[in-house]
Amino acid sequence: MKFFRYSLLLAVLLTLSACTFSLAEDITPPPGADQMTAPEPQAQAISGPVFPVVPPDPAQGAAIFIEKCAPCHGDTGMGDGPSAASLSVPVAALGDPQLARQRTPAEWFTTVTQGNIERFMPPFTSLTDRQRWDVVAYAFMLSETPETIAQGQSLYQANCAACHGDQGKGDGPDAAGLTTAPGDFTDQEQMTEKSGLQLAQAIRQGVGEAMPGYAEQLSEAEVWALAAYVRNLGFVASSEMAAAEPPLPEATPANPQEATQMAQAGNPLGVVTVSIKDSAGQTLKLDMPVTLYAFDNMQFVYSTTQSTQIEGTYTFEGVEMPAGRAFISSVDYSGVTYGSDVASVSDASAPLPLDITVFETTTDASKLVVDRLHIFFDFSIPENVQVIELYIIQNQSEYTVVAENDGGAVVNFHLPKDVTNLQFQDGEIGGRYLQTEDGFADTQAVRAGAGDTQVVFAYSLPFKRKLKFSQLQEMPINSAVILVPEGVKLKGDNLQDGGLKDVQGASYQMYTLQSIPAGGDVSVEISGSPKGAAASIGAIDTRTGLLIGLGALGVALIVAGVWIYRRDRAANITDEDEAEAEEEEEAMPEANPEQLMDAIIALDDGYQAGELPEEAYRQRRAELKARLDKQLNDAE
Repeated sequence: MKFFRYSLLLAVLLTLSACTFSLAEDITPPPGADQMTAPEPQAQAISGPVFPVVPPDPAQGAAIFIEKCAPCHGDTGMGDGPSAASLSVPVAALGDPQLARQRTPAEWFTTVTQGNIERFMPPFTSLTDRQRWDVVAYAFMLSETPETIAQGQSLYQANCAACHGDQGKGDGPDAAGLTTAPGDFTDQEQMTEKSGLQLAQAIRQGVGEAMPGYAEQLSEAEVWALAAYVRNLGFVASSEMAAAEPPLPEATPANPQEATQMAQAGNPLGVVTVSIKDSAGQTLKLDMPVTLYAFDNMQFVYSTTQSTQIEGTYTFEGVEMPAGRAFISSVDYSGVTYGSDVASVSDASAPLPLDITVFETTTDASKLVVDRLHIFFDFSIPENVQVIELYIIQNQSEYTVVAENDGGAVVNFHLPKDVTNLQFQDGEIGGRYLQTEDGFADTQAVRAGAGDTQVVFAYSLPFKRKLKFSQLQEMPINSAVILVPEGVKLKGDNLQDGGLKDVQGASYQMYTLQSIPAGGDVSVEISGSPKGAAASIGAIDTRTGLLIGLGALGVALIVAGVWIYRRDRAANITDEDEAEAEEEEEAMPEANPEQLMDAIIALDDGYQAGELPEEAYRQRRAELKARLDKQLNDAE
């Protein structure tokens, strides 16, 4: 179902209404989890601006963090919690300044609220809004030292307090004489939308005519210290918390096995069965290790492995099965990891079945197609253009595509000439990616039946008012979408003007290209310069590179292009009431499956944006789903 394939990308739309999504989320799944279809989370919907009613209190958030977050993220937020070792890849280090500086409180609040089930980040609906803001504030405190905060406070008093006031309220003694009121750093609605990178950039460059830049007066370390202190002005008792030691959790299990032994007494015991099936749905009789993972409220509890299959089924007996506990399973088959769907306990007396579908492998990549290529050009660094690209790759075969040799290339990507500062959303050269003569190669297998594979990377090119951009394409591309800031012009064969699109208050010009064959190229001529707010994506640290996997706005914009493109071509079924939705249905009685899937996507888009009441949304979605199922069944 295309809806499930695009659900991950559609979540990025929430970034455009003060909601977050990261292509490298905080909680890392067990092996094969990127293939798994998760149940609908009981997350709270968020629409409109996201900010706390009262200042967040890091002291209150400390205990919540230790209980809810430290098992994976660690007591100090460095991704080294007791459960982290049982996960297949490292847990994000929230306490790392390079990560925290690129995120906004609104983004982390939304992640805590809604979770990201695709990456097994749970929605913490058991917490109140106030508690979630408190734990977000504490998480930000973990990335700064007491010495940094103290230095920032001294710099603030010397350079900022005269206008912004001692408490950052914009009421300093010099404020009355200014033509523009100084910013209020305690304004929650404004500050929750600011990342540390944006604060630092404002300190370096200034803000309009009202505030001068301090790039010449302050060192980089001083800029970051000042930005950290300004952030903390919006928190309760921030200076005291900066020096506080985090509370230690009580009896934190050292490993998953110990966690199992400490399981709450009285939980019913039951059976979980796992079947491995081929692409035709036939059960395979194999003897290979299968791992079962248990989650409570989507937090990892333990894992166990079964190696012997009896009559085609792996049976896990004596499993503690409290109501609501979720289980998934994974297996390595032909060198590729596959995972099951997620199943939750409703009746412990009945066996809980899990199915894993595996595929044979091939080294033939000819069936791989780029369904969408999205390119964003950013001009925030003088005499450079930074290019961020997102490839959405579909495997149209019934075989998982692997490399000819272990660790070898699966898919090749070509780059333009004179590229510098190549970085990746997930991985690096020498790890997942290999350097090639004119680009790089991805070594990750492209699974069949796993939806879409995404590759996100960025690089810089020299730019002096004009650039001829040409990039050879290894795979055929169904369509390409290019976003540039308003004022920048693109010329190229078969380039279609998609008009101006408003993204976070700035205008971006969208262009589209259709049907690029394998061996073809994307060639455009770029000229001009950005206008106004679109001149900079405002989230790139020039000292450390693009760091695109940590939530830079460039990634939000590139994936916003996915949503904009699909929104413009989807059926317009996002009306605000059921009556208009019914009229829409009558207008498309002969809709084909593709149109129906697009309509479902648009409907979910409208609901996630808060434009539809829940009852009307669910009824309308059920109607569209029924029509789609009927057409698919009739076609068989």
